[in-house]
Amino acid sequence: MAELTPAEYKEKKQKQEQEAYTLLDEQTQKIMQNERLFANFLDLLAAHCATTVSNTLLVQAQFENASPELTAVTTISEWEKRNIAVKKDENGYYPKGIYQFVNDGYYTADNGDMCMKFKVAKGYDASQTNSPDYARQVMKSVRPIKVFVGTNDIVATQNVALCNSSKIRCLVWAPEKLINDAEDISEETGVRYIPETKTVIIRNLTRENWFSRVSYEIAMGLFHQREGSEFKREKHTFECGVIAYLLCRNAGIDTSNFTFDLSNVTKAYPDNVQFRVMLNDCLEISHDMAFRLNNKLSEHNRKNQNQPVCV
Repeated sequence: MAELTPAEYKEKKQKQEQEAYTLLDEQTQKIMQNERLFANFLDLLAAHCATTVSNTLLVQAQFENASPELTAVTTISEWEKRNIAVKKDENGYYPKGIYQFVNDGYYTADNGDMCMKFKVAKGYDASQTNSPDYARQVMKSVRPIKVFVGTNDIVATQNVALCNSSKIRCLVWAPEKLINDAEDISEETGVRYIPETKTVIIRNLTRENWFSRVSYEIAMGLFHQREGSEFKREKHTFECGVIAYLLCRNAGIDTSNFTFDLSNVTKAYPDNVQFRVMLNDCLEISHDMAFRLNNKLSEHNRKNQNQPVCV
Protein backbone atom coordinates (compact mmCIF):
# COMPACT_ATOMS: atom_id res chain seq x y z
CA MET A 1 0.00 0.00 0.00
CA ALA A 2 1.47 3.34 -1.10
CA GLU A 3 2.39 5.72 1.69
CA LEU A 4 0.26 8.88 1.85
CA THR A 5 1.78 12.31 1.60
CA PRO A 6 1.10 14.70 4.53
CA ALA A 7 -1.49 16.53 2.42
CA GLU A 8 -3.21 13.29 1.41
CA TYR A 9 -3.21 12.04 5.00
CA LYS A 10 -4.77 15.31 6.20
CA GLU A 11 -7.42 15.10 3.49
CA LYS A 12 -8.18 11.50 4.46
CA LYS A 13 -8.60 12.38 8.15
CA GLN A 14 -10.83 15.35 7.31
CA LYS A 15 -13.02 13.09 5.17
CA GLN A 16 -13.29 10.54 7.99
CA GLU A 17 -14.21 13.27 10.45
CA GLN A 18 -16.93 14.63 8.16
CA GLU A 19 -18.32 11.12 7.61
CA ALA A 20 -18.41 10.49 11.36
CA TYR A 21 -20.19 13.77 12.16
CA THR A 22 -22.70 13.19 9.34
CA LEU A 23 -23.36 9.67 10.64
CA LEU A 24 -23.74 11.02 14.19
CA ASP A 25 -26.32 13.63 13.18
CA GLU A 26 -28.27 11.19 11.02
CA GLN A 27 -28.44 8.63 13.83
CA THR A 28 -29.46 11.32 16.34
CA GLN A 29 -32.40 12.23 14.12
CA LYS A 30 -33.40 8.58 13.78
CA ILE A 31 -33.58 7.88 17.52
CA MET A 32 -35.53 11.12 18.07
CA GLN A 33 -38.26 9.82 15.76
CA ASN A 34 -38.42 6.09 16.48
CA GLU A 35 -39.18 4.70 19.97
CA ARG A 36 -37.81 1.24 19.18
CA LEU A 37 -34.50 2.71 18.01
CA PHE A 38 -34.40 5.03 21.01
CA ALA A 39 -34.87 2.14 23.45
CA ASN A 40 -32.19 0.15 21.60
CA PHE A 41 -29.85 3.15 21.91
CA LEU A 42 -30.50 3.33 25.68
CA ASP A 43 -29.77 -0.41 25.97
CA LEU A 44 -26.44 0.13 24.22
CA LEU A 45 -25.70 3.21 26.32
CA ALA A 46 -26.34 1.34 29.57
CA ALA A 47 -24.09 -1.54 28.58
CA HIS A 48 -21.51 0.19 26.41
CA CYS A 49 -18.15 0.73 28.04
CA ALA A 50 -17.26 3.81 26.00
CA THR A 51 -20.06 5.48 28.00
CA THR A 52 -20.43 8.51 25.78
CA VAL A 53 -23.60 9.37 23.93
CA SER A 54 -21.88 10.22 20.65
CA ASN A 55 -19.74 7.07 20.52
CA THR A 56 -22.72 4.88 21.39
CA LEU A 57 -24.73 6.51 18.60
CA LEU A 58 -21.88 5.76 16.20
CA VAL A 59 -21.84 2.11 17.31
CA GLN A 60 -25.59 1.86 16.76
CA ALA A 61 -25.34 3.55 13.35
CA GLN A 62 -22.56 1.26 12.10
CA PHE A 63 -24.11 -2.03 13.21
CA GLU A 64 -27.45 -2.96 11.70
CA ASN A 65 -29.73 -4.29 14.44
CA ALA A 66 -27.11 -3.32 17.03
CA SER A 67 -27.18 -5.57 20.08
CA PRO A 68 -26.32 -4.62 23.69
CA GLU A 69 -23.71 -7.39 23.39
CA LEU A 70 -21.59 -4.72 21.68
CA THR A 71 -20.45 -3.53 25.07
CA ALA A 72 -16.74 -3.01 24.62
CA VAL A 73 -15.83 -0.81 21.65
CA THR A 74 -12.55 1.04 22.07
CA THR A 75 -9.37 1.89 20.16
CA ILE A 76 -6.38 -0.38 19.58
CA SER A 77 -4.28 1.64 22.02
CA GLU A 78 -6.92 1.26 24.75
CA TRP A 79 -7.11 -2.49 24.16
CA GLU A 80 -3.33 -2.72 24.33
CA LYS A 81 -3.35 -0.97 27.73
CA ARG A 82 -5.36 -3.98 28.92
CA ASN A 83 -2.99 -6.48 27.25
CA ILE A 84 -5.61 -7.36 24.64
CA ALA A 85 -4.84 -7.42 20.91
CA VAL A 86 -7.17 -6.68 18.02
CA LYS A 87 -7.19 -9.69 15.68
CA LYS A 88 -5.65 -9.27 12.21
CA ASP A 89 -6.67 -11.25 9.14
CA GLU A 90 -4.47 -13.69 7.22
CA ASN A 91 -2.95 -10.79 5.27
CA GLY A 92 -1.98 -8.90 8.42
CA TYR A 93 -4.72 -6.26 8.19
CA TYR A 94 -6.98 -5.11 11.00
CA PRO A 95 -10.75 -5.70 10.61
CA LYS A 96 -13.12 -2.93 9.65
CA GLY A 97 -13.17 -0.40 12.46
CA ILE A 98 -15.97 1.62 14.01
CA TYR A 99 -15.86 5.41 13.97
CA GLN A 100 -15.31 6.74 17.50
CA PHE A 101 -14.43 10.16 18.95
CA VAL A 102 -11.37 10.25 21.21
CA ASN A 103 -9.79 12.98 23.32
CA ASP A 104 -7.25 15.09 21.41
CA GLY A 105 -6.14 17.53 24.09
CA TYR A 106 -7.62 20.91 25.00
CA TYR A 107 -8.04 24.39 23.53
CA THR A 108 -8.91 27.81 24.94
CA ALA A 109 -12.29 29.14 23.80
CA ASP A 110 -12.96 32.80 23.04
CA ASN A 111 -14.42 33.29 26.53
CA GLY A 112 -11.28 31.87 28.16
CA ASP A 113 -12.74 28.45 29.07
CA MET A 114 -10.64 25.33 28.56
CA CYS A 115 -12.48 22.94 26.22
CA MET A 116 -11.71 19.37 25.25
CA LYS A 117 -10.81 18.64 21.63
CA PHE A 118 -11.81 15.47 19.85
CA LYS A 119 -10.59 13.59 16.83
CA VAL A 120 -11.99 10.63 14.92
CA ALA A 121 -10.35 7.24 15.45
CA LYS A 122 -11.28 3.66 14.66
CA GLY A 123 -12.66 1.55 17.50
CA TYR A 124 -12.94 -2.24 17.70
CA ASP A 125 -15.44 -4.39 19.56
CA ALA A 126 -14.41 -7.18 21.94
CA SER A 127 -15.55 -9.68 19.28
CA GLN A 128 -12.77 -8.35 17.02
CA THR A 129 -10.02 -9.14 19.55
CA ASN A 130 -7.98 -12.30 20.06
CA SER A 131 -9.81 -13.02 23.35
CA PRO A 132 -13.45 -11.87 23.00
CA ASP A 133 -14.75 -13.42 26.24
CA TYR A 134 -11.82 -12.14 28.29
CA ALA A 135 -12.09 -8.70 26.66
CA ARG A 136 -15.78 -8.46 27.57
CA GLN A 137 -15.07 -9.58 31.11
CA VAL A 138 -12.37 -6.93 31.54
CA MET A 139 -14.76 -4.21 30.42
CA LYS A 140 -17.79 -5.51 32.31
CA SER A 141 -15.84 -5.56 35.58
CA VAL A 142 -16.94 -1.95 36.15
CA ARG A 143 -20.67 -2.74 35.93
CA PRO A 144 -22.83 -2.73 39.08
CA ILE A 145 -22.88 -6.05 40.94
CA LYS A 146 -25.67 -8.54 40.33
CA VAL A 147 -24.99 -11.00 43.17
CA PHE A 148 -26.60 -10.55 46.58
CA VAL A 149 -25.24 -12.51 49.51
CA GLY A 150 -27.25 -13.86 52.43
CA THR A 151 -30.76 -12.99 51.27
CA ASN A 152 -33.58 -14.78 49.52
CA ASP A 153 -35.26 -11.50 48.65
CA ILE A 154 -33.18 -9.81 45.96
CA VAL A 155 -35.94 -7.34 45.06
CA ALA A 156 -36.19 -6.07 48.63
CA THR A 157 -32.40 -5.73 48.83
CA GLN A 158 -32.33 -3.63 45.65
CA ASN A 159 -35.16 -1.42 46.86
CA VAL A 160 -33.62 -0.77 50.27
CA ALA A 161 -30.19 -0.13 48.72
CA LEU A 162 -31.72 2.40 46.31
CA CYS A 163 -33.29 4.29 49.21
CA ASN A 164 -30.17 4.27 51.36
CA SER A 165 -27.86 5.34 48.53
CA SER A 166 -30.00 8.25 47.31
CA LYS A 167 -29.24 11.95 47.81
CA ILE A 168 -33.02 12.32 48.03
CA ARG A 169 -34.71 11.02 51.20
CA CYS A 170 -36.93 8.01 50.49
CA LEU A 171 -39.39 5.99 52.51
CA VAL A 172 -38.30 2.37 52.17
CA TRP A 173 -40.74 -0.13 50.67
CA ALA A 174 -42.60 -2.31 53.15
CA PRO A 175 -46.24 -3.48 52.89
CA GLU A 176 -47.12 -2.32 56.40
CA LYS A 177 -45.62 1.12 55.81
CA LEU A 178 -47.38 2.12 52.61
CA ILE A 179 -48.77 5.62 53.05
CA ASN A 180 -52.44 5.88 52.19
CA ASP A 181 -53.43 9.26 53.60
CA ALA A 182 -50.70 11.69 52.50
CA GLU A 183 -51.76 14.64 50.39
CA ASP A 184 -50.77 15.22 46.76
CA ILE A 185 -49.77 11.66 46.02
CA SER A 186 -50.39 10.56 42.46
CA GLU A 187 -53.27 8.06 42.32
CA GLU A 188 -51.82 6.71 39.07
CA THR A 189 -48.23 6.05 40.17
CA GLY A 190 -48.42 6.01 43.95
CA VAL A 191 -45.26 8.11 44.10
CA ARG A 192 -44.72 11.75 44.93
CA TYR A 193 -41.63 13.90 45.41
CA ILE A 194 -42.08 16.53 48.15
CA PRO A 195 -39.66 19.42 47.39
CA GLU A 196 -39.93 21.09 50.79
CA THR A 197 -38.63 18.05 52.67
CA LYS A 198 -36.76 16.46 49.75
CA THR A 199 -38.69 13.25 50.32
CA VAL A 200 -40.05 10.57 48.01
CA ILE A 201 -43.30 9.09 49.34
CA ILE A 202 -44.41 5.69 48.08
CA ARG A 203 -47.94 4.30 48.08
CA ASN A 204 -49.63 1.26 46.55
CA LEU A 205 -46.70 0.15 44.38
CA THR A 206 -45.87 -3.46 43.68
CA ARG A 207 -42.32 -4.41 44.53
CA GLU A 208 -41.64 -5.21 40.88
CA ASN A 209 -42.48 -1.61 39.85
CA TRP A 210 -41.00 0.02 42.92
CA PHE A 211 -37.40 0.35 41.75
CA SER A 212 -38.20 2.00 38.40
CA ARG A 213 -40.83 4.38 39.80
CA VAL A 214 -38.71 5.55 42.73
CA SER A 215 -35.64 5.89 40.48
CA TYR A 216 -37.74 8.27 38.39
CA GLU A 217 -38.77 10.32 41.43
CA ILE A 218 -35.21 10.46 42.77
CA ALA A 219 -34.09 11.84 39.40
CA MET A 220 -36.89 14.42 39.59
CA GLY A 221 -35.68 15.41 43.05
CA LEU A 222 -32.12 15.84 41.79
CA PHE A 223 -33.32 18.22 39.08
CA HIS A 224 -35.23 20.17 41.72
CA GLN A 225 -32.11 20.46 43.90
CA ARG A 226 -30.20 21.74 40.91
CA GLU A 227 -32.75 24.29 39.71
CA GLY A 228 -34.31 25.47 42.98
CA SER A 229 -37.21 27.86 42.47
CA GLU A 230 -36.87 27.54 38.68
CA PHE A 231 -37.79 23.84 38.86
CA LYS A 232 -40.80 22.74 36.79
CA ARG A 233 -41.74 19.07 37.15
CA GLU A 234 -43.33 18.73 33.73
CA LYS A 235 -40.13 19.99 32.10
CA HIS A 236 -38.17 16.89 33.10
CA THR A 237 -40.54 13.95 32.59
CA PHE A 238 -38.64 12.71 29.54
CA GLU A 239 -35.18 13.12 31.10
CA CYS A 240 -36.20 11.37 34.33
CA GLY A 241 -37.58 8.48 32.31
CA VAL A 242 -34.21 8.14 30.55
CA ILE A 243 -32.32 8.21 33.87
CA ALA A 244 -34.62 5.63 35.47
CA TYR A 245 -34.30 3.37 32.41
CA LEU A 246 -30.48 3.53 32.44
CA LEU A 247 -30.33 2.84 36.18
CA CYS A 248 -32.70 -0.12 35.84
CA ARG A 249 -30.61 -1.56 33.00
CA ASN A 250 -27.42 -1.19 35.04
CA ALA A 251 -29.04 -2.89 38.04
CA GLY A 252 -30.56 -5.73 36.02
CA ILE A 253 -34.16 -4.54 36.54
CA ASP A 254 -36.80 -5.35 33.90
CA THR A 255 -37.44 -2.37 31.58
CA SER A 256 -40.18 -3.88 29.41
CA ASN A 257 -42.84 -1.56 30.88
CA PHE A 258 -41.00 1.63 29.91
CA THR A 259 -42.38 3.78 27.10
CA PHE A 260 -40.99 6.99 25.63
CA ASP A 261 -43.18 9.65 24.05
CA LEU A 262 -41.02 11.25 21.35
CA SER A 263 -43.74 13.53 19.96
CA ASN A 264 -42.39 16.66 21.68
CA VAL A 265 -38.68 15.85 21.64
CA THR A 266 -37.82 17.86 18.53
CA LYS A 267 -39.73 20.83 19.94
CA ALA A 268 -37.88 20.65 23.27
CA TYR A 269 -34.54 19.97 21.56
CA PRO A 270 -34.63 21.43 18.04
CA ASP A 271 -30.88 20.98 17.68
CA ASN A 272 -29.13 17.58 17.55
CA VAL A 273 -26.31 18.82 19.75
CA GLN A 274 -28.77 20.00 22.43
CA PHE A 275 -30.39 16.57 22.44
CA ARG A 276 -27.03 14.82 22.85
CA VAL A 277 -26.00 17.22 25.63
CA MET A 278 -29.22 16.36 27.47
CA LEU A 279 -28.54 12.64 27.06
CA ASN A 280 -24.99 13.07 28.35
CA ASP A 281 -26.40 14.85 31.40
CA CYS A 282 -28.83 11.97 32.00
CA LEU A 283 -25.98 9.50 31.61
CA GLU A 284 -23.86 11.29 34.23
CA ILE A 285 -26.76 11.35 36.70
CA SER A 286 -27.52 7.66 36.15
CA HIS A 287 -23.82 6.80 36.60
CA ASP A 288 -23.74 8.65 39.91
CA MET A 289 -26.89 6.87 41.09
CA ALA A 290 -25.52 3.49 39.94
CA PHE A 291 -22.20 4.13 41.69
CA ARG A 292 -23.94 4.93 44.98
CA LEU A 293 -26.26 1.94 44.61
CA ASN A 294 -23.36 -0.37 43.84
CA ASN A 295 -21.53 0.77 46.97
CA LYS A 296 -24.58 0.00 49.12
CA LEU A 297 -25.02 -3.43 47.57
CA SER A 298 -21.30 -4.16 48.06
CA GLU A 299 -21.65 -3.11 51.70
CA HIS A 300 -24.62 -5.45 52.04
CA ASN A 301 -22.58 -8.31 50.60
CA ARG A 302 -19.67 -7.68 52.96
CA LYS A 303 -21.97 -7.81 55.97
CA ASN A 304 -23.35 -11.14 54.82
CA GLN A 305 -20.22 -12.69 53.34
CA ASN A 306 -20.38 -15.76 55.58
CA GLN A 307 -23.92 -16.62 54.53
CA PRO A 308 -24.96 -18.70 51.47
CA VAL A 309 -24.82 -16.96 48.09
CA CYS A 310 -28.04 -16.34 46.20
CA VAL A 311 -27.99 -15.16 42.59
